[in-house]
Amino acid sequence: MIKVIVCGALGKMGRTVIEEIGTDKELELVGAVEAAGNAGLGTKVSGVEVKSRILDSISSCDVVVDFTNPKAALEHIHESAAAGKAAVIGTTGFTSEELSVAMKAAAWIPIIISPNMSAGVNLMFKIVEEVARALPDFDAEIVEIHHNKKKDSPSGTAARLAEAIARVRPSARLVHGREGLVGARKSEEIGMHSLRGGDVVGEHTVIFAGEGERFELTHRAHSRRTLARGALRAIHFIYGKEPGIYTMADVLGL
Repeated sequence: MIKVIVCGALGKMGRTVIEEIGTDKELELVGAVEAAGNAGLGTKVSGVEVKSRILDSISSCDVVVDFTNPKAALEHIHESAAAGKAAVIGTTGFTSEELSVAMKAAAWIPIIISPNMSAGVNLMFKIVEEVARALPDFDAEIVEIHHNKKKDSPSGTAARLAEAIARVRPSARLVHGREGLVGARKSEEIGMHSLRGGDVVGEHTVIFAGEGERFELTHRAHSRRTLARGALRAIHFIYGKEPGIYTMADVLGL
């Protein structure tokens, strides 16, 4: 059995991951963590008491899964590294500096940090980079929409899509929305547009627009279970691995 702690256990993603763990005969939930002051502390999910500290159960776990916020996730990564426990981080909204700090844990533990764990989105990362390379003179624009409770913008997935384009377009420059008399679009721009509304789980479209034609790639997540099942695949993959940084592309064999 692979023993798992879920941080952000009472959030929408945390709850879904815990439900999926309950269906996997090779996984066991041994810890559920929420922020201090959360009204659900002391209650139970899947028979496990929700606590405010990862340290209360980290000694008995194999893998720490985190769907919280950047500040909490960095603390959980630090504690996982100190305890020698593998980590799967689905938290989004990291700054580049925070992400750099998080990555340093790979010196001690195997770690996956991914803004989106769905199989389709991770295939999209790969395809978008290939299209950007094949169509260098096409304008690239990214449009994403999420539910009205999402706190970070643009989404971590949209940011990763922009990174995929920028890898093959070194002069690329990210532009967040447009307003007023901004002038003609510059060829090096990657347009980023964030929409928020309703209960949309997540939708991402990358548009490559050329002369006389337009090529679009869209991924729609219909359920958080898609992301949770990706997280479970990541748990199985990371268990027993040597310290280092791994990606969902590694998990999915991409």
